[in-house]
Amino acid sequence: MSDHPISTPRRRQIVTLVHARGYMSNEDLAQQLGVAVQTIRRDVNVLADQGHLARHHGGASPPSTVENIAYDERQILNPRAKDAIGRCAAALVPNRSSLFINIGTTTESFARALGEHRDLRIITNNLHVAATLSGRADFRTVIAGGTIRPQDGGIIGAGAIESLSAFRAEFGIIGISGIEEDGTLLDFDLDEIQCARTIIRHSRRVMLLADHTKFSRHPMGRVGDLSDIDDFITDRAPSADFQARMVAANVTLHIAKT
Repeated sequence: MSDHPISTPRRRQIVTLVHARGYMSNEDLAQQLGVAVQTIRRDVNVLADQGHLARHHGGASPPSTVENIAYDERQILNPRAKDAIGRCAAALVPNRSSLFINIGTTTESFARALGEHRDLRIITNNLHVAATLSGRADFRTVIAGGTIRPQDGGIIGAGAIESLSAFRAEFGIIGISGIEEDGTLLDFDLDEIQCARTIIRHSRRVMLLADHTKFSRHPMGRVGDLSDIDDFITDRAPSADFQARMVAANVTLHIAKT
């Protein structure tokens, strides 16, 4: 990310919108923000020169779709969609279930949505998830051992993989950083990928939580593909081709109501 501070609230809104959508035209940005297209064009030029956006003819995209967005920025991207996805996924998990919850802001929304549940057994390598759930006397929350990543509270490394491998759960709740149209599931960090793969292997039912912007991001690391999951919870219907691949892989689609 750029070291240049974003100078005005409108420019901050532009960056947030573009990161949330993956790409926005200058006309769409002007309509959203109630200003002239020429104003947006000037803002985009400045933001691109500072490294906050990539400028395209007629619009803008995030500066890179192959580098992850900082955790504090991901927290404020698509909060309504993430909360809706979290609530939708939580409704699929019955009381007295066992579940893994991995690293990610959408899985943290899922953890917050478990407030009405009872008697859950949770294994997580996400420090924020553990903190959210730790006050519940009827929940048994296990934190994977390993190295804490300071920027996002993820617990990674060989110790985390070994800890996760010691359990088997009914549900594996995983987030992801990118999804290819062919159904490949992608992430940025090799340690995080290894933890996600471990959760997939040790879960009876795997639920993928991802908002629509993940289709516009293309990390280099492969976590798996659609055949590795059972449920896909998102905020917008994917393309017809992607839905056909889901049917072929026997994956159930759930569209969260935002």
